[in-house]
Formats: sequence, C-alpha cells, structure tokens
Amino acid sequence: MIRHWREQRLPEISAQLARRPGHEAVRVATVALVTEGLGREFGAMTHEFRMPLIGGRADALFGATVFEFKSDLRREMPDVKAKLPGYLAEHERLTGRRPALGITTDGALWLAHELRDGEMVEVGRHALNPERAETLLRWLEPAVSEREDLAPEPQVIAAELGRDSLTFRRAFNTLQALWRDMREDPEAKLKRDLWDSLLREVYGADVGEDRLFLQHSYLTIVAKTIAARVLDAADEDPARILSGAALEEQGVRGAVEGDFFDWVLHHPDGPDLVRRLARQASRFLLRDVKQDVLKGPLRKPDGP
Repeated sequence: MIRHWREQRLPEISAQLARRPGHEAVRVATVALVTEGLGREFGAMTHEFRMPLIGGRADALFGATVFEFKSDLRREMPDVKAKLPGYLAEHERLTGRRPALGITTDGALWLAHELRDGEMVEVGRHALNPERAETLLRWLEPAVSEREDLAPEPQVIAAELGRDSLTFRRAFNTLQALWRDMREDPEAKLKRDLWDSLLREVYGADVGEDRLFLQHSYLTIVAKTIAARVLDAADEDPARILSGAALEEQGVRGAVEGDFFDWVLHHPDGPDLVRRLARQASRFLLRDVKQDVLKGPLRKPDGP
C-alpha cells in the first residue's frame, strides 16, 4: 500500500509542495507524507496544539517534533525565529522530552531546529527536488517514525544514521555542546590527545581536528550499539554499551572495549545521548543482518 502511494501520489504531492502552495496546503500535504508515505497513524499527530505558558498554538505535534507550516520561508523566517524557540521550550516543559525538534516548512524548504542553551540552532535542512521526492521522505522519517522493522541494509542505515540524516545532525549538535563543556576536563582532554597522537602516527600530519574527533565519537557509539544488537546483547546502560560489558556476558571478548570516545559519559548529558542513539539502532531488525551494515556513507566522516 505504501509502495503504491509512493509511486502514484508522492510525485504529485512533491510537485505541489515545490510551488509553495500556502500554509493550509502544506499542512495537508505534510500529513499525507507522514501518514500515507511513512505509515504513521493519523491520530498520532496533534493539530493546533495549545502552548498555555506562552499563549500560542503550534501548527502540529508528532511525538517530540513540533511542526510549523509557512507560505514562504524566504520572507517568514523572522516569524519562525520569534515563535519557534518558545514552542520548543514549552513542549520540552510539558513532555519532559529533550531536545524537542522543530520542523518548519513552506513545502519547498524544510528546516530542522533544536534549542541549545535557550538559543534556536539549525540541525538540518532539505531543499525539495520533485524529481527525487523519496529523499524528502528519507530526511523526514527519523523525525516522525517509530518503526522497529527497518531493514538492516547499508543504504537504509546510511539514510537513517548517516551524515545527511537528522539523527546525525542532532547528535553532532549535542556532541559539540558536550565538548565545549568538557574540552578542559583532564580525562576527556587526555583521551582526545591520545586519539590525536594516534592519527599523527598513522597519517604523519596533524589531522585531528575537533570536528573529526566528534564524528568519530558518533560513529563509535553507533557501531558499538549496532554490534550489541546484532549479537542480541542489547543493554540500556550507556556505560555498558560503550565498554562492551554486555557483549562480554555473551562470551564475546575483545570485540568492543572502552576507548577514547567514552569521554561523553563524563558529561551529565552524555548518557542520554548514548541512549538516544541506542534507541535509533533498536529500530533495525539487526538479528537478520547478513552483511557489513556499516558500509557506505556511515563509514565516511570528513577527513581521514
């Protein structure tokens, strides 16, 4: 059914959205994308959600995601900047889910924002190409999907967890904030310096920029979580995920161990990031894996 919809209706809807058809038409089309294109229940999306503390209404809510629909973001960004931070803060207060995600769109352009220290930060954007409408669904899915039956194929994992995904951009935004707080912490600094010296030994040059260190931190967390899921040794404890303790209990030793990248656990918000990424990995049917699921874009960070 979804496949038929994507073949028949998705091209038509994406062509309409690309023309920036107006607030209400964008709302209707977005609901179709979420429900018919991604298979989510219509009742899971709440419309005109009242924010009592700030006296406003968000256009729509889906889980921890706030949707705002616009007619033309080229002239309405000031309104987004004025209202969306309050909506995100209020949604976090009401639900306890942090960080809330805000998606704003006029159909042609899709922007994703989070709050960081009270400021709205862009964590992703997608410019709709009607000739490649499936890419919008792939971009949108991590924000609205709670499916737990995703195929453990490299291209699917890359779309959900790779560098162009909302999952990566949100996690990287969090890692940057954690590192700003931790960069002078003696233990975290030591691990970063050891990682840097290892890269210099391998590449014979200074290549260990902070951005690459954070990308490697993300990839390591994801890889360790996937390894535990593949071997049916899933664990909710971030320290056990990164140390490999859960795998050792299954008799698998030496495959996953503590390393440079468990520095995130020294920050109060670090364990929550690991749990968030673990939940993303749990959406894949990893018991069915038959190949190297980390092939492709997920294994290609910037730099070495």
